Amino acid sequence: MAESPDPDTLLDLVDNKVAVLDGDGMFRHLNATITDTLGFRPDELVGTDAFALVHPDDAERLRAEFTRIIAGGRPPDEPMEYRYRTASGDWVWLRTRVHLPDETGVDGYVLISRDITAEVESQRRLETIAAASSDVFWMFSDDWETLLFINDAVADVFGIDPDELKEQPSLFLDAVHPDDLPYVERAMERLSDGEGAQIDYRLGSADGVTKWVRVSGEPVVENGEVTAVTGFARDVTDEYRRERQLAVMDNLLRHTIRNDMNIVDGTAEQIANRVADAEALDPEASDDEAFDSEALDPAALAELGGDLRDHAETIRRVASDLLTTAEKQRGVIDLLRQRGSPRAVEIAPVVEDALGMVVDDCARPIRISYREPDADEATTPDERDASRYESWIAGDGTAADAAANGDSSRPQVSVSYPPDARAFTHPELDYAIAELVENALEHAESTPQIRIEVSATTDAIEVSIRDNCPPIPVEERYVITDRWEMDDLRHTGGMGLWLVYWVANRSGGDLTFDTHADGNVVTLSVPSANADGTEEHQRHASASNRPRTVTVGEPNTRIRTDGSSLSDPEPTDERD
Repeated sequence: MAESPDPDTLLDLVDNKVAVLDGDGMFRHLNATITDTLGFRPDELVGTDAFALVHPDDAERLRAEFTRIIAGGRPPDEPMEYRYRTASGDWVWLRTRVHLPDETGVDGYVLISRDITAEVESQRRLETIAAASSDVFWMFSDDWETLLFINDAVADVFGIDPDELKEQPSLFLDAVHPDDLPYVERAMERLSDGEGAQIDYRLGSADGVTKWVRVSGEPVVENGEVTAVTGFARDVTDEYRRERQLAVMDNLLRHTIRNDMNIVDGTAEQIANRVADAEALDPEASDDEAFDSEALDPAALAELGGDLRDHAETIRRVASDLLTTAEKQRGVIDLLRQRGSPRAVEIAPVVEDALGMVVDDCARPIRISYREPDADEATTPDERDASRYESWIAGDGTAADAAANGDSSRPQVSVSYPPDARAFTHPELDYAIAELVENALEHAESTPQIRIEVSATTDAIEVSIRDNCPPIPVEERYVITDRWEMDDLRHTGGMGLWLVYWVANRSGGDLTFDTHADGNVVTLSVPSANADGTEEHQRHASASNRPRTVTVGEPNTRIRTDGSSLSDPEPTDERD
């Protein structure tokens, strides 16, 4: 029978470093692998303190753990990782498990270590990349019960603290939209079974704001077994928003062109029919030699001419509307193409620019008056808002001023804004405000009465446009604010409102609608920039970058254009 192999020979053949320590932490035995790992011969280290070569930052922790073990404690469930000095003075990372004497039958504590330097360096490179990335890098165990790695981006994308996720690895599922949760769980099962997965799904509640993420994952396979799953998650909300915006533009344009061209086609047919009637009344176009010119009815001719003029005006109006729609579409496309970030701007000149656009575009003269901003801090913002609306409906403000001046037929615009307020917003905020005011002017069934009110808080600037128009239809409001998808049954023709919504959205703000029997309140909210001390990108109220607001008023009407005191004299320009 062959002799049993020498245990020391077998130990020297293994790839892991094997060492035996006594109760004082001194080396009693090491296998030959120590030379490949640390550069020392085993006999050079036998009898020396095993902790003498541990990195100073790790030595105290390892000594405390070893002391706990020899005092009767159990070795930790997870291996210990630490740095160890080599014969050349470099440092290597070791991962070590401790086995007790009663477990091995060896007189001493057996330490089995593996060189993980390459793994640690790779992980550090990954951590460096992950720390600078807006994507979420993640790694879970194959059963998803243990989180092995996550970077800080998970807080921005999923709204979850990394430490909380480490304690509760399934916590990220709570952020998944309820409708998409089964889809996500099936993808997790595929990864655990060894298949790759790439999915897009939503984060958020069923009735709240949603965010789209794209997740790409792959299984980690060792020796034919899935040991972990890893991948990354990317916020693709902007991509989905752009797709939605393009779909909206396409739907709006097709819907508008189809409706307007139907009107043009029907009107052209009526014109053709009336021309045929005219030819029947024209003696020169008649083949009847016995045509009696005295039978021509002047009233019929007048009626015919009036009908033709009306039809021609209809075609002109529809063509003008189509051109306006095309111009607004171009404005929306230009906005969507812009990659610039929001910047700090003063609100006063923005509001004045908006008023200038309204006056320039409106065919009728407009009376614009100014009010001092409310300084009532004794009530909540909601209570102040309700009070303002009640006073507006009761006739306070613009309508009352107009009646007092005997000028109730002109559109009335009342304006109030804090002179020093600053917003952090997209540059097209003035366009958005002008669009809201022009909508109110267009849809009022009686003399338009519009109230522009800007309020500033620490966090936000709110621009409220109050009108006396019929309530905005619910389908219009819900489509604009993403609560309904636009389809063949639900359209909104308000391309301008879409522009307003996207200006708010891209500025990190919001657009809200509040409808009443006597009118609407549309509020455009954007972040406040008053806490930002930089003036580099500030938009100043000066004649170089905004037109002066002009209105039609009484000879002594005073118009504020630069946030100055109402007591300061102001000239009034008139434009018909």
